[in-house]
Amino acid sequence: MRPYLPSLQSLLAFEAAARHLSFTRAAQELELTQTAISHQIKTLEDRLGTKLFVRVRNALSLTPAAREYLVSVNDAISVLSLATERTRKNKTNTVLTVTCLPTYATTCLIPALPDFQDRHPDITVHLATSATFDEFERNTYDVAIRYGSGRWPSVRADLLHTEQFFPVCAPRLLDALQGRPPVEVLKALRQVRTYFYSMYQDDWPKWLEAAGLPHAEFHGESVFHLQLTSLSAAVEGVGIAIGRTPLIDRDLARGQLVEPFDVRVSSSSSYYVTSPTSKSKQDKVQAFRDWALSYFSHAT
Repeated sequence: MRPYLPSLQSLLAFEAAARHLSFTRAAQELELTQTAISHQIKTLEDRLGTKLFVRVRNALSLTPAAREYLVSVNDAISVLSLATERTRKNKTNTVLTVTCLPTYATTCLIPALPDFQDRHPDITVHLATSATFDEFERNTYDVAIRYGSGRWPSVRADLLHTEQFFPVCAPRLLDALQGRPPVEVLKALRQVRTYFYSMYQDDWPKWLEAAGLPHAEFHGESVFHLQLTSLSAAVEGVGIAIGRTPLIDRDLARGQLVEPFDVRVSSSSSYYVTSPTSKSKQDKVQAFRDWALSYFSHAT
């Protein structure tokens, strides 16, 4: 048979009342009624089989048994408080810092994150974005979605997405061009809307060569530093842009963007889920890596 252990609530009521020598002030501190404190003390006294408080001239004082018991109760509460605080601090170890390029964060990672958070509610994700690759070299992150060859020193890298690029535009720009040859579509699109470059200056020449249109000329070019801004312009119907998978997959699936041509070019770069080798075996890092590889493989 298990020995009797008083409830934590009754011990807290006893400790507060003993410290203040007042049921009223103990009730205020613990946000209880004075009746509740009295009930907790009475129950504790009944189970212990001894009085803990006595009243002398309207003043509350501790019995000898209570003074001795209070020492152990204080120790027990201190141990519990310390353990609780230590556990709360340890929870900061479940903060996962993830960094990636802004366009990938907006179009791919942020829409998917609720699934990760549902599966791992104990992990808090801190998402940082950077438009340059310098941030990746500092290794101040736990996980990075990196774009490139997959060969980086002191980094574990797992292939997340391959990449293809091709022109995209809003559906309404193609309404009058269905069934026309690519060269006529290209000519018509060039006449009605401006071309938008991304930060990759070789996109259009490479695609035009693959499409058999190497001598096509550009008119009224606009240069955007981020894929995000050039794709936003394309969605708004103000031009045609080069899109890259997986950044445009959701817009294509939703019908916000369409492919005017049936030609895609495979990129030499891909997206990788990476982590510094010093952190790659941490539980939170492995949890994110496994989730990302599974989630995005099914998404594609």
